[in-house]
Amino acid sequence: MITDLFIDSADPKRAALLTYSDGTLPLSIQPAWRLYLSNPDQAYAIAQGCLAGCGYDPTAAVADAAGDADSHSGWAYLIRALAQCRQIGKTPDPKKIAEDFAAAASIFRAVKDPRGLRLSGLGNAAIAMRMGQWPDALREFEALIGHFDLSALDADNFYVCFGLSTCYVYEGRLEESLRFGYAALHLAEQLDLSPEFATAAMPLGVALMAAKDPQEADTLLAEAITVALRANSPLLTKVLRNNRAVALRRLERFDEARAVLDQVLTDDAPMVGGQHFVHYNAAELCLKLGDLVQAEQHFTSAQRLLAERGSSGLDLIKLHYIDGAIASRQQRLDHAIDAFNKVDQMLPEVSALRFNDRAEFYDELADVLSRAGRPEDAFVAQRKSSRQYQQSLAVVNRVRRFSMQVREEIQQVTKDLRHESMERRKLQAINLQLREQVNLTLSEATRLRDQVSHDGLTGVFNRHYLDVALPSLLQLSRQSATPFSMVMVDLDHFKRVNDEHGHAVGDDVLINFCALARDCLRGSDIVGRYGGEEFYLALVGCGTAAAQQRIESLLAAFREISVDTDVSYLGGLTFSAGIAVYPEDGIDVRTLVACADRRLLLAKAQGRARIMCGESLVTH
Repeated sequence: MITDLFIDSADPKRAALLTYSDGTLPLSIQPAWRLYLSNPDQAYAIAQGCLAGCGYDPTAAVADAAGDADSHSGWAYLIRALAQCRQIGKTPDPKKIAEDFAAAASIFRAVKDPRGLRLSGLGNAAIAMRMGQWPDALREFEALIGHFDLSALDADNFYVCFGLSTCYVYEGRLEESLRFGYAALHLAEQLDLSPEFATAAMPLGVALMAAKDPQEADTLLAEAITVALRANSPLLTKVLRNNRAVALRRLERFDEARAVLDQVLTDDAPMVGGQHFVHYNAAELCLKLGDLVQAEQHFTSAQRLLAERGSSGLDLIKLHYIDGAIASRQQRLDHAIDAFNKVDQMLPEVSALRFNDRAEFYDELADVLSRAGRPEDAFVAQRKSSRQYQQSLAVVNRVRRFSMQVREEIQQVTKDLRHESMERRKLQAINLQLREQVNLTLSEATRLRDQVSHDGLTGVFNRHYLDVALPSLLQLSRQSATPFSMVMVDLDHFKRVNDEHGHAVGDDVLINFCALARDCLRGSDIVGRYGGEEFYLALVGCGTAAAQQRIESLLAAFREISVDTDVSYLGGLTFSAGIAVYPEDGIDVRTLVACADRRLLLAKAQGRARIMCGESLVTH
């Protein structure tokens, strides 16, 4: 866990600062080292000048370290390579960058500089990260973990933690991104490393917003902007402001978001990822404010910028989404549907973390389809929204708890770092126990997440899902003027089954009924366990006649199944059912459930194995 990254021997802060500021790092190259994150162009120029001063060719790396090569030239090659990976306004040359890393490693190996050699190992990961090859970058960073002592409060650990945090964001692994993001942030705070703090805040802020915690993201990003301004880094300041504008928009603090975004739009510094991200942000804010003219202008600007550099993946999804949202508000419904369908087709290509407002997107698509007179398609979109909401709810709740736990751990660790070394060693033992407890807690949290909406025995939805999800489906039926049937089912003589054959056989009967119900009904119908041997069936788009036919077929099929009781087979099973139909019998889920339940009781009172709809029996 996080605590493993920060506990060290006596006075670790002093040791790390010495490692960072002198020792293996030559004095003349230190300014470039401190600048490569915040001002990579300046760092590149200093490293270039140092190489020329050493007598090395400043335009091309020499992989074969000369006999008179010293650590100074190795650090110059390393910083030049790292600076190129950070430069935004220039097209990177991965071959040239790789040559610089190789030259640095060759020199460090010759002069026996272990720290320089270890940092040169960042080469493949840094190049892959700069080229946007995130799976490759993640593999390289994960392979580096064993070469860095992450138990030490050492500034060099920052680069691995920051790289892992960024890669995990792009790969959609939210908990890992938060874990290493907070680790990088903590290192920067403890060692007073301003550019590193501002840099770490970028992926961490994105991860917090993906965890639906824009308030924490805003607090972090506001502090990071102050640090970036103090470090005189236009590059970091611009991207942090853009990200903070997103957080403010999600907090619905629109005036503040516009003020911050105006600063970004008037800033001519290069933008990490590209200037089009600023226009995406501005267009979405204008849509929230109802300013369609400005939204269209920013959409056009983003489109133009992407036409110049080419676009794919998330960029195209963003373009189509904004295009569709503008068209929807302009009542150009066919155009909006076409744009939104493109988004729908492309969403599987990107992680949920990189486009994490999927439920809201499908809600908007359902609304446009409904207004266009396509209720069946609107229903499909609304179902997708419900599924995305359920998935997002489980993930976000878990991740936010994890984020809070990590922050609490870091606060505790920060306090403990001020204690004597004996107290620190005691804490290490406690941390080991805490890690084991947290791992057990996370495993239990995963299990509980699955229980939120599903019945543990049968695998069908539970009563909680009835309360949470069905109102939205009923709302869709109301909007599209389509029927909706709620069926309450009770298995007949179930107590007798348990008493005569045992609860294991009773469980098999319940499982068999649910499997049969899912086979007999449509994929859009919902099967849920209400409690005990009582179930609910939600038949979307079914009126009285269609609902009767489906439940009759289910009852006939249930009579035909047989359940193994070890000594024989139990057959001839039946159930009783009550059907309530929207809107004749009620206009909300609670009323429909109550009506269906009353009719279920009437069916049981009149002999069981019956289906009651309206005031008459359907079958027996």
